[in-house]
Amino acid sequence: MRKVPITISLVGVCFASLFMSACGHVDQERKIEFIYLALGTSDVIGLGATPLTEGYVYLINQDLQQRIPGTFLINLGLPGARIDALNEQVRLAKHFHGEADLATVWVGANDLVQGGDPSRFQTDLRQLLRRLQSSVSTTVVIANLPDLTQLPAFRAMANPAVTLARVKAFNLAIEVEAPYVNASIVNIFEESSPDDFAVDEDGFHPTKEGHRRIASLFRKVVLGRVGSR
Repeated sequence: MRKVPITISLVGVCFASLFMSACGHVDQERKIEFIYLALGTSDVIGLGATPLTEGYVYLINQDLQQRIPGTFLINLGLPGARIDALNEQVRLAKHFHGEADLATVWVGANDLVQGGDPSRFQTDLRQLLRRLQSSVSTTVVIANLPDLTQLPAFRAMANPAVTLARVKAFNLAIEVEAPYVNASIVNIFEESSPDDFAVDEDGFHPTKEGHRRIASLFRKVVLGRVGSR
């Protein structure tokens, strides 16, 4: 992993997301020691947590800042997105020319709920991960999906697209593709239950407590990848 500090203008990175940290100081330059890029959908921007900055990505970022002063978060969360739109986000992230020291990825829930084909998801995921590794960051951590069938939203009103078999098919796609880019997997499916997420009033997104649980699962894997820095 590259260890040479870099300096980047906040003006140059604020376009990446409305939810990036520190964009309130666009007229300043900040010395960056470690760049953390988070990719995903509404959970990535903290939806369900109050305030949004209690979302799991921001909690991971706080941990990294304590261990690596000069950590800078670039949040590319895109609410409601399916994986094809997130592939476009990775195209945007190529602006950083491999400068991100860590990329976390949590994708697939919207594709599954909206009836997406697991095989197509796997093809798109392969493209996303390989582009991410070759152009953005060589250190990638990706989470699989929890058992969505147990979330209140789908227990209250069944969705034919949300079945345990489909959840497992999407998770298999993640399991198969991750090793090709040396990505570590956060096993949310096996290491959590819907109750851990303390689901928000919409029955789908995690509350602040749920985001804390997600952050703790990511933390173990993330620190294992960057802890030797």
